[in-house]
Amino acid sequence: WFGDLVTPVWWEDVWLKEGFAHFFEYVGTDFLFPKWNMEKQRFLTDVLHEVMLLDGLSSSHPISQEVEQATDIDRVFDWIAYKKGAALIRMLANVMGQPLFQKGLNDYLLSHMYSNAARNDLWSKLSQAMRSEGRDIDIGEMMDRWTLQMGYPVITISKNQSEQLPTHYITINQEHFLYGQSEVRKNNSLQWQVPLTVAVGNTSSICSESLIWINNKTETHRVSEMDDNAWLLGNINQTGYFRVNYDLQNWKLLIQQLHSNPQIISIGNRAGLIDDAFNLARAGYLPQGVPLQLIGYLPEETSFLPWHAASRALYQLDKLLDRTDEYRLFSDYVLKQVASRYHQMGWPTNGPGAEGNVLQASYQTEELQRELIMLACSFGNKQCHRQAVAYISDWISSNKNRIPPNIRDIVYCTGVSLMDEDVWEFIWMKFHSSNAVSEKKILLEALTCSDNTFLLNRLLNLSLTSDLVPEQDVIDVIIHVGRNPQGRNLAWKYFREKWDVLNARYGEALFMNSKLISGVTEFLNTDRELNELKEFIQTSGVGAGPALPRALEIVEGNVRWHRLHRRQFYQWLRKPPSQTIG
Repeated sequence: WFGDLVTPVWWEDVWLKEGFAHFFEYVGTDFLFPKWNMEKQRFLTDVLHEVMLLDGLSSSHPISQEVEQATDIDRVFDWIAYKKGAALIRMLANVMGQPLFQKGLNDYLLSHMYSNAARNDLWSKLSQAMRSEGRDIDIGEMMDRWTLQMGYPVITISKNQSEQLPTHYITINQEHFLYGQSEVRKNNSLQWQVPLTVAVGNTSSICSESLIWINNKTETHRVSEMDDNAWLLGNINQTGYFRVNYDLQNWKLLIQQLHSNPQIISIGNRAGLIDDAFNLARAGYLPQGVPLQLIGYLPEETSFLPWHAASRALYQLDKLLDRTDEYRLFSDYVLKQVASRYHQMGWPTNGPGAEGNVLQASYQTEELQRELIMLACSFGNKQCHRQAVAYISDWISSNKNRIPPNIRDIVYCTGVSLMDEDVWEFIWMKFHSSNAVSEKKILLEALTCSDNTFLLNRLLNLSLTSDLVPEQDVIDVIIHVGRNPQGRNLAWKYFREKWDVLNARYGEALFMNSKLISGVTEFLNTDRELNELKEFIQTSGVGAGPALPRALEIVEGNVRWHRLHRRQFYQWLRKPPSQTIG
């Protein structure tokens, strides 16, 4: 429909085709499996949270990029086009409401079928549909801000600060969200037309949301009955493409709400609060203790999505901290949140006939169980370690693999990291004898989990120089060795030494090169590593496209976080307050 039936006029609008396809994957699955909640929930962690990480960098770019020559075309096929495209379309669909959105799309497809159209043709059809219902919103004007400017805003909602205004006024402020925000903010002039939904809640209920259009830098709005104990929640169900920050008192009330009765806040918003809090703290907009305190409610959390959001945020932090002296403070705190739910969910049973009941245990239950096992094993839960080791030992002694398929990767990796060299050799042998592509990939990644640097080096060398590892998997080997704290330096060194070979092999492949560059650099975080990266970019980084400047910005951000926030982060962990923030 958006590629063949109505084709974008020019490459700058490739996001229209890809963004729609990406969004409708979720809408289509929703139609078939409403219980899976793909569009309302899974979209958040898979699309929204992921692309906001990229788009919060100053090296990002607008979703519509000018294309002047053939070599520019590759550049427009990136995650910004696919995922930001999908997120903006979802935001628009929610602002318009399903029936009108559908009516406008229908009209657009019918009037342009078998020919070409540009984004403005779509905007005018959607505006027309709005006007037919008496809603006069210029979609083009609104969407130009989102498509022609890079990045997105952080919306800060504060309860009335000044004495002049009565209590039920709130101040709303927008600014360009950047991870390097504490440095000079270059683009403070960027502004958006933001459809902000707001709801007020207290310990027992939440009122229905109201939509406020934010057009200026700072605005004051009246909110219906709101006393001192009421909290505000912005961006309901995270339909908008922006982050929301609050005054500290409101964060405190939201956290108390999550501790006492999380169900009042929707699943999507619980996941969104977690993702926003960690990223706001990462960028220095919020004290480091706020997200840590927020996840203190997780023992009460029974849904997959908030756990998934937390898991992603904790993974980023884990890689920032895994070579620091006080790392145990962090990993112990995570285990404390995970323990009770992990023990309650247990491990999947792999009894006779277990293959048939894939859809009996609901998909979310399986996913949550997997997420908890992953957290427990990777942060060092002893019982989780014992279970993984037992599974591997059983496999070696009986030569029957009884490990449940959807947790094999976790079990293999945990086993390889804890057990001796024989296990590594066993997995290496299984990798060669297995014919199933998906199983081969999992076995190969497990080999990168070893603590033994000799084995990791051997794996790196074998992957590139022999034909034992399929060409498309070499990149994954290098990236996964780099995710292992024991292998981070090895992978980084190997990548630089073999750059010419790697670049010759993967330089032309769409997504490959940028995946390798970002994968190998994203967790570098010391001054030395930053200097090595700068040196590498000067000597070798000519013509590697946008991936290298982006990598540099990410590593600079990692180093800056250590310099500015690590002390405060560990200080909070040494004495987590019961219910205070700061």
